Amino acid sequence: MDTKLVLTIIGSVLSLIGVIFIAIPKVVNEKTMNNLPSEAVGISALFRAANGGLGLALGLVAIFCRNLPPEYAKTVILSLGTGFIFVNAAIISGKIRGFDEELPIPPMVIFAILTILAYYTALS
Repeated sequence: MDTKLVLTIIGSVLSLIGVIFIAIPKVVNEKTMNNLPSEAVGISALFRAANGGLGLALGLVAIFCRNLPPEYAKTVILSLGTGFIFVNAAIISGKIRGFDEELPIPPMVIFAILTILAYYTALS
């Protein structure tokens, strides 16, 4: 797959997630975390917004790297794909360590798809 297209897809998805997390962190928390105590709403929104900043930063890196020569772009794509594996591992570790009873399936699916896309492109 074309590295420019893959970096555009990854960058767009991460940037969109980042903007949403920054713009409406309380709404995202309401949709993703059941029964959040009222004392935790503010701090959870703060951490959600910070996660949004990280997502937006990585999305912009991907977008800005679109015009790299393919051999360099593949290194960026492979790095992002490996990072997505660590994100899913961190989410799974939260379940294993008892932080929550449920796994957040939508972000895990998104990061799994981005990982497959990244590895398919970087290793082809």
